[in-house]
Amino acid sequence: FGGGERAMSGGRHLFEVFDSAVCQELDKIALPADIEADIEHEIISAGGSKPALFTPNIVFDNLASRQLQHFTFPIKKSIKKCSETITEIVSILSKKTFERFPVLKRETHQISLTLLLTKTQVVEKFIDSYIQCELCYINTNHRLFMKNRPQLEKSCSEPTEGKDAPSGDQVSTKKIKTLLELYIHIIRNQLMDVVPKTVVCYMVLQFCDDLHKDLMKTLFSSDRVDDLMKEDMLVEERREKAFRMLDALERADAITSLLE
Repeated sequence: FGGGERAMSGGRHLFEVFDSAVCQELDKIALPADIEADIEHEIISAGGSKPALFTPNIVFDNLASRQLQHFTFPIKKSIKKCSETITEIVSILSKKTFERFPVLKRETHQISLTLLLTKTQVVEKFIDSYIQCELCYINTNHRLFMKNRPQLEKSCSEPTEGKDAPSGDQVSTKKIKTLLELYIHIIRNQLMDVVPKTVVCYMVLQFCDDLHKDLMKTLFSSDRVDDLMKEDMLVEERREKAFRMLDALERADAITSLLE
């Protein structure tokens, strides 16, 4: 891709897409500014204010599920960008490899795009299922969550310097907000790892393997060889012109030899 010193391989370009479309987009997702009001509303809806947070509970689960749903759009967007990047790579390779054979190039490109669309749908379905699993079970027993939770809860209970000790409702709200940030951070990191791996598995490795099979199955037919291997008219014209030029040079060389 590109040219000169800034040219990069297809794999490197795909990594750039991962970094910009997946990591950077997911990093932008944060708790809304009015999350504390949402927390207070959920606490009241769940049965009134409570002096402390006991997780997992309905309050934390509802809020975490709501926040996790925000990951869906940027992930779908990143998968689409990866598909567009791979399509671009396939187009470049087809153009270079089958430049002389337009029919073969067209057929190969169409088979590639059809297969890539199928693999893209597989990735989207897999990621949808993965996010749905995260929504179905808010895992507050996650090792990283359990490891950091005690220290975070303790810090929430300590009074801020120069201020009065927080009330029980304020402590509960602050604990939930802090633990939500921790849980969202954990899931974000998991998605940053899962999405690229899924794309590489289905849209790169399996795509390459299945593409070879589909091309052999569709194109490797004796009754289609002549049509597929028909050269571009411009290539044929250039070859005829080269043959005529060669013939003229050979005759000129023969005449020159006689004169000598």
